[in-house]
Order: sequence, then C-alpha cells, then structure tokens
Amino acid sequence: MHDVYFMNLEEKTLKSPVAICGLPGIANVGRVTARTLVEVLDARHVMDFYSTDFPPRVIVRKGIARIPKSTMHLYESAPDEPHDILIITGDFQPATGPGVYDYAEYVAGFLSTAGVRQLFSVAAYEQNYQDFFGHFPSPPRIYVSASSEQLLSMLTEIPNSTVTEEGFIVGANGVVPSWASTRYDIESATLLGETLGIIKSDYRAAKRVLESVALLTGLKARFDIINAEVDKVVEFIEWAMNEMTSKQSDTSTQENPSDSYIG
Repeated sequence: MHDVYFMNLEEKTLKSPVAICGLPGIANVGRVTARTLVEVLDARHVMDFYSTDFPPRVIVRKGIARIPKSTMHLYESAPDEPHDILIITGDFQPATGPGVYDYAEYVAGFLSTAGVRQLFSVAAYEQNYQDFFGHFPSPPRIYVSASSEQLLSMLTEIPNSTVTEEGFIVGANGVVPSWASTRYDIESATLLGETLGIIKSDYRAAKRVLESVALLTGLKARFDIINAEVDKVVEFIEWAMNEMTSKQSDTSTQENPSDSYIG
C-alpha cells in the first residue's frame, strides 16, 4: 500500500472514534453511502491510499488523468454526538484475494492506531427479482451480521433489519470488518442494503443504510440531499417491474395460443 497524508491524526485526540467503510460493489450501495456521508458531514480529508492490486486503469475526468485510489475522511462530532467518524471509500476494490487481505490489514491497522474500537462496513445484499419485487414498495431491508452477539443484538434494533443467517460476503466490504475484529479486536459489523444487481447506483438502498448508520452512531444528520436520486431509482424499479410483468404475459400467451392458431 502507498499513501499520502493531508492531516496527522496523531496530533488530534479523537472522541470515541467509529469507522464506516463503503467500497464499490453491487449497485454501488457502499460507495454511495460513504460518499454521501462525506458530503453531508463536510468531513475533512485525512489521506489517500493506493494499491497495486487495483485494476490497471487510469481514471480520466474532463481531460485530467489520475491513478485509482481509496480515501479516508474525518468527521469531528458535534458536542451532543458521541463519536468522531472516519469514513473510508474508494474507486475500486482490490482485484485478487491477496490484494484484499493486504488492503484489510492496512485499513484495520491504521484504524487501530487511530483508536477505533468499532467498524461498520456498508454494502449491498442482492435479491432475486421475485423476493425484491414482492417486498417493494416497502423500504429496503437491511441484512446485518457482526463479530459478536452483543453487537448483533444492537443491529437487530434497526428498523426493518434482518439477520444474515448464512452465506458469504464477497470482497473487501466483507473482509475488512472481519479482519479488523480478528486481528485487532475492533468490534465490527456489516450492514447490507437490499437491492437488485441491475441498478447501477442504488441511492434508495443507500439512504436506508445511511439512516441505520446514523441511528447506530448517534449521528444527527439528514440525507435529503439524495432524495432526487432515490426517486429516480424508484422510477427505474417500477419500470423494471412493468417490463417483467409484460414479458411474463407475453410468454403466457405464447404457451397457450388461441384456438384459431394454425400451425
């Protein structure tokens, strides 16, 4: 890992710091969550860090090229809030298993040095169409797992939360919190917002995750800034439901042709 610092945390005394990690993944729920937190909280830029295991691509915006990176920002809490918050996101996840574990070691080691004792990783839970559409338009469910029974019990108090009974959380969004708890005794959890894989950036799921994070950390913030994007996601879901219903109807008609059909 390679890094560039913009402020020295060793010169600051953080107030019961908590970390939020949201990296690119399915429907970009994690990255949208983290970037929205940075924007809403006007968090200060702590550092950029780079991995040679990121995809070999250069990102170009309006003619300016740069190497892919991860970022860390710090929100210094208001007097009536219990935690300072470190927010981690990035352009990509590492591409290989060893790269993911190197990344997790770097992040977890840094957070431990900064005094973080609790880490929440935010990402997506991809549903199949039937289950997703069957639950819509109710708010997206939040699937939770944790490094301890005590923390899991706290997570189940989140409205509309569901314990992840079994399965795998693939990539850095899953490995970082588990590595932090295993290697550095940082209490960790994952919050996965229910989504569909065909949604490019699911602001609807991200807003539910943001509200859950605020509840868990005592953060006094509103996330209306993304409401317009949430509305666009809702419109897309409604369109997708109509398209699927139409195709099912066409298939049913083809399977049961009228008596006048002559083959």
